[in-house]
Amino acid sequence: MPIRPLPPNLVNQIAAGEVVERPASVVKELVENALDAGATRIEVRLEGGGRDRIEVLDDGGGIPAEELALAVAPHATSKIASMEDLLQVGTYGFRGEALASIGSVSRLTVTSCPRRGSSASSIQVDHGRQESVRPAAGNPGTRIEVTNLFGEMPARRKFLRSEPTEAGRVVEALEWIALGRPGVAFTLWQESRKTLDLPAENDPARRVAAVLGAEAAADALTVEAEAALAPGSPISVWGRMARPAQAKVAAKGLRLTLNGRAIIDRGVLHAIREAYRGLIEPGRTPVGFLAIQIDPREVDVNVHPAKSEVRFRQPAAVHSFVHRAVKAALRTANLMPEMPITETAAPSSGGFMHFGTATSRATGSAPGFDYGTLAQALDGPAATAATALAHVQPAELPMPIASRRFLQAGRMWLVTSDEQGLVIVDQHALHERVMFERLRARTLAGALESQALLSPRIEPATALEVERLEEARPLLERLGFDVRAGGPRSLVVHAEPVFLIERRVDPVELLREWLGRDDFDAAGDGEAVLAKVLDMMACKAAVKAGDALSEREIAELLQQLDAIERATNCPHGRPTAMRIPWREIERRFGRG
Repeated sequence: MPIRPLPPNLVNQIAAGEVVERPASVVKELVENALDAGATRIEVRLEGGGRDRIEVLDDGGGIPAEELALAVAPHATSKIASMEDLLQVGTYGFRGEALASIGSVSRLTVTSCPRRGSSASSIQVDHGRQESVRPAAGNPGTRIEVTNLFGEMPARRKFLRSEPTEAGRVVEALEWIALGRPGVAFTLWQESRKTLDLPAENDPARRVAAVLGAEAAADALTVEAEAALAPGSPISVWGRMARPAQAKVAAKGLRLTLNGRAIIDRGVLHAIREAYRGLIEPGRTPVGFLAIQIDPREVDVNVHPAKSEVRFRQPAAVHSFVHRAVKAALRTANLMPEMPITETAAPSSGGFMHFGTATSRATGSAPGFDYGTLAQALDGPAATAATALAHVQPAELPMPIASRRFLQAGRMWLVTSDEQGLVIVDQHALHERVMFERLRARTLAGALESQALLSPRIEPATALEVERLEEARPLLERLGFDVRAGGPRSLVVHAEPVFLIERRVDPVELLREWLGRDDFDAAGDGEAVLAKVLDMMACKAAVKAGDALSEREIAELLQQLDAIERATNCPHGRPTAMRIPWREIERRFGRG
C-alpha cells in the first residue's frame, strides 16, 4: 500500500482517541474549558451514563459568533500564542483540540452568548461534519451538548462500561476538578436526578469534606507549607490528609491538584506514601487532598494529551518539599486511635474480669494481670477510676512517672492512662517500633556493629538465595553481615550483627528469610529496602506476646512513646496503642 496523507476527519478521530476515552474525559475537557472562561457555576447533565447525552452549562465569558467556527476547529485556541506561552501555561487547556476531538466522535452542539453580547449563536459538528453558525437563544455563558458518543465508531462504543460505571467515572472526574476550585459551584444531574451538589465555598476545607466524605474529613490533618525551589520560583502546598487509620486499599481516596489542575504524579504520590510509611499497613494508601501551587515555569504540562501527567523541572526538590510538609503534619498530631466499646464487648462471666494472683509471674501460671502491679496501681485513698488514673501531663502518651500507674495484662498488653482515657499498649508492636528506630538511627551513623566468628559458619542455601546474595552484599555489610557464597548451594558467614546476637535472634535464619522473599529487592529505592530489612530485624528482636516484663522494663518501654518518632504505629503500620476515652467508660458505667 503506497504512503499517502490521511483525510482530515480520520486524523481528528485518531487524535480524539488520545483525548476522548470515555464520557468522563469529555466532561473533564468541557468543564476545564468552562473554568478557563471564568465560570463561577457549572452544571453537568448526563443520560445513559454519558454515552447518550452530556450537557455542560456555565456562566463564563462566552464565545462570540464570529469565533464559534474556530472554537470547534483543531488546534485553534485563545490560551497560548507563542512558544514562550507554552513554557508557562497557566490555563487548563492550551492545545485547542478538545472540541474538535469531541466533535469528531459525536454530535456536538455549542451554544454561547458573550457576557457583553446581545444574542447567542450556535454551531453543530456531527462526527466531524461541521455545519454553519446560526442564531440561537441562550443566556450569557456557554451550553455544550454532546450526543451519540462514538455513535459511528461501534468498536469504540462497545468498550465502554455499564451506564452506572461510566456515570461513576464522571462523578470522580468532576469531584477531582472541584477540589482544585472550591470557589466554583458544581452540580451534576443524572437522568433528572441531582447526584452531586457542591456549592461555592470560601473555606477549601469544607469542599474537601464534601468530596472525600465525613469519615475521612473528621479530625483530618492540615498540611500547609511554602518554600522556594529557586530564587523567584515559589512553591506551596495546602491540603487535608486523613489520619493513618483511614487509609484504604484503593488509591482513589488520594487526590492531587497542581495550580488547580487535577494531576496524577508518581513522584508526589511516592512522597506522600513515604511520609505515611510505618503508620499504615503496606499496600494501603492514605486518604486526603493536596493542592500544590508552583511557578508555571517549573512544570511542563505538555506531556500527555489528557494533561493529567506533568513533568517537574526539579522533581527531587518537589518530592522532598511535599514529603517534609506531610511528615510535619503527621509528626505534630496525636495519632493514637480511639477504641469505642461496643455492646457486644461486655465480659461474659457475669460482668467480672478474672485477675492473676500475686504469684502469677513467679510461678509461671496462666497469663493474666500481674497482681502485684495491679495492687500498686490501686494503692492510695479511695477514688474513682477516672480520678486515680488521670494524674498525667497532656501529651500523646506521656512518660511514665512516679504518680503514673501501669500494669501488664495477659503478658501481652500494657495498660496505663492519659488525660483522655485508658491506654492499652501492644508490647510487641511498641518494642518493634523502638527497635526499628534505634536500628535506623544507628545505620544513619554508619554500619551496625559486627562480631567476627572464630570459625566461619557454613550454611546450606538455595540457588536463588546464593544468586541474590551478591546483589544484597552492600546492604548486608551496612547491617553488620559479612556473608559470601560458598558454592552454588551454600553461604559462608564470617561476621554477624551484634544487635541480633544480643537479642537472641539467629542472623542466618533472618538472612535466608529475606533472600527468599517473593518481594525481595536489593536494588530499588535504597531507603525503602533498608527499612524493610530493619523492620524484619526489629520484629525478630522485639519482645513477644507472652513475655513477662518486669516493672522496670515496662516503665522503660512506655518512656519510648515520648522519646521516639511515630510511636503510635509499628513499622508495619499496625497501631501500638489504642485509647478508650473516659467519656466512653463513663457512659458504660451510667455516668454519661
